[in-house]
Amino acid sequence: MKAAFRLIICVTAISLGGAVIGIDSGIISTVIAQQSFTSFMFPPGTQNTTSLLGAIVSMGSAGSAIGSLAVGFLLEKLGRKKTLAWSTVATIIGSLMQTVANGVPLMIVGRLIAGIALGLLTPMIPVYVSELARPSERARLVGIFGLILSLGFCIANWIGYACSFAEGAWVWRLELAMQIPVAIVLLILAFFLPESPRWLAEHDRFEEFSQTLNKIYGDEDPEAINRMATEIREQIIIDATQRQNVSFGHALIELFTKKYIRRTAMAIAVLQVGILSGSLAIQNYQSLLYEALGFSGQGILLISGCYGFMGIVGQLINLAGVSDKWPRVRTMWIGCLTLACLLAVVAALSKLYGNGENISGARAGVAFIFLYSATYAVFFNSTLYTIAAEMFPQHLRGYGTGVAALCQGVSGIWMGQITPYAFAALEWKYYLIFISCLLALGALYAFGLEETNRVSLEQVGARYGDRVVSQQKLDIATEKDVPKNVEDIASAA
Repeated sequence: MKAAFRLIICVTAISLGGAVIGIDSGIISTVIAQQSFTSFMFPPGTQNTTSLLGAIVSMGSAGSAIGSLAVGFLLEKLGRKKTLAWSTVATIIGSLMQTVANGVPLMIVGRLIAGIALGLLTPMIPVYVSELARPSERARLVGIFGLILSLGFCIANWIGYACSFAEGAWVWRLELAMQIPVAIVLLILAFFLPESPRWLAEHDRFEEFSQTLNKIYGDEDPEAINRMATEIREQIIIDATQRQNVSFGHALIELFTKKYIRRTAMAIAVLQVGILSGSLAIQNYQSLLYEALGFSGQGILLISGCYGFMGIVGQLINLAGVSDKWPRVRTMWIGCLTLACLLAVVAALSKLYGNGENISGARAGVAFIFLYSATYAVFFNSTLYTIAAEMFPQHLRGYGTGVAALCQGVSGIWMGQITPYAFAALEWKYYLIFISCLLALGALYAFGLEETNRVSLEQVGARYGDRVVSQQKLDIATEKDVPKNVEDIASAA
């Protein structure tokens, strides 16, 4: 089996976590819409039903925040492979508890556990994939994760649409059970995945390091493999000499020191476009948008199901023509400008045809919402996590990406809370807020983001003033210090 094909298989298996994230994140909105669910959870006489429903929904977000905060520690201590496996186990346990829940308390606990798992998986998968990928294909391989994530959200939408035709007290349990099958497949595949060679080298496990490199890239040019091995080892040594403490708390503090604060702030800003662009609001509150354009009933669910395909189409375009071919900086600022233009058109159509009396205008509004979704996927769906994961050094990569994901999740919580009220109060004017945010973020990316396209993870630090292994030293080390046979790398270390 060719190395390139073998690597794609590994990345695809890891990226199945995207389907787990997409299905688990999207399914709850369809479940709480089921009459059988509300009748079971809130029988006649139940008090504070609104608060209890809010607790069920928000507990997933709370769990996700916990997972994002803990992911750096787990990635550092357990490794990428074991963190993936244990996160998947937590997903299965949380989903199972939701499926068999006999009341609100068990449902809340299940949502919390599943939320923690998703908070771990979301930043962890891009880190894992980035550390396996070559510099020339890093964005494209993380893009596989983005594609499968879009597929997961699409599946969740269609599960909701299909179950809207079903009757019976069991329907909501069936929907929740749909979270489990893909997670089981991912757990099985996790046992056969290679560990990140960079994590193995960081923990002085050089025999496994050499075996993993040989397994992934073994049929390629030995000189190229030796050069990669040397660069990884030498950079880890350089980074280790500058670390004063390896504790969990110190790693989080280190992210906000003078040396790393710029990277931490930029990683947070990069992931914020996932919220401040309006994509989350549109995803979660599509029904309000379609109602504002004059649609109603199951027609809204059907439109939502079709909407789910747009992310897949956009991600395919990204893989074919954007990832690793466009510079990261250009991708980000052009994406912001394009989405701002599309939202301006949607705002105008909502203003002119929001009464539903002009069916052509309403259809045009839906078409531009669909186009917005596809365009978001083209520019941002996987690019955000590619950039966030690659800008940190090895020992902070999991921590930094996790903190950025945590901040994105917090923004998602408050955005989700205010969106229904904002749409009701501002109507089409609400789009103007997202347009303003996109223009501001586009300017920030254009002038403040460092270009990392096709740059090795070890050399990215040079863009931020870090000391990295020099190319001259790398050439000398490759020729003299590293054996020609990659299997002897361990003894050379």
